[in-house]
Amino acid sequence: MILSCHHIYKSFGTTEILKDISFHMEERQKIALIGANGAGKSTLLKIITGEYSADSGEVVLAKGKVLGYLSQHQDLAVESTIYDELLRAKADVPELEQRIRELEQQMKHTSGDQLESLLNTYTKCTQEFEQKNGYAYKSEVTGVLKGLGFAESDFTKSISTLSGGQKTRVALGKLLLLAPDVLLLDEPTNHL
Repeated sequence: MILSCHHIYKSFGTTEILKDISFHMEERQKIALIGANGAGKSTLLKIITGEYSADSGEVVLAKGKVLGYLSQHQDLAVESTIYDELLRAKADVPELEQRIRELEQQMKHTSGDQLESLLNTYTKCTQEFEQKNGYAYKSEVTGVLKGLGFAESDFTKSISTLSGGQKTRVALGKLLLLAPDVLLLDEPTNHL
């Protein structure tokens, strides 16, 4: 089991939105929440992500698993290009690369115990860099964009010029680059 909800209740004022909601999700399983507007689908997703708290009940995410959430409304940097917006999902990679370069410079001028300490830090940083696909993260961004139907000529388009569906695909691309174990899509449009 990767995710479970047990006896979730949620009210806003005197209006009960969710009443005794329970389910569980296994690895690689797909689940759809279907209901009329105002039925509480988005509320349940926000409880699962921790954005809202339930009045009672429990949400359990398996240890070490990561949630990804694509909301109905995208939070994108409108002044950014499509490509740069996806790079933001990998912002820690170039920062880590810079840290590695700084450590390399420091090690050139260090010896003894201090060098050993720097080497340990360097090893941890390079392992993390490799784990985060540091040598190929730009190719990964390009692959995700192409997989979502963007041509290379689209990569330099400003977010502010995109349609709602295109913005949703950009937001999904950012989420895919983070590789969550559970992907929650709140009203994923036909554009996906």
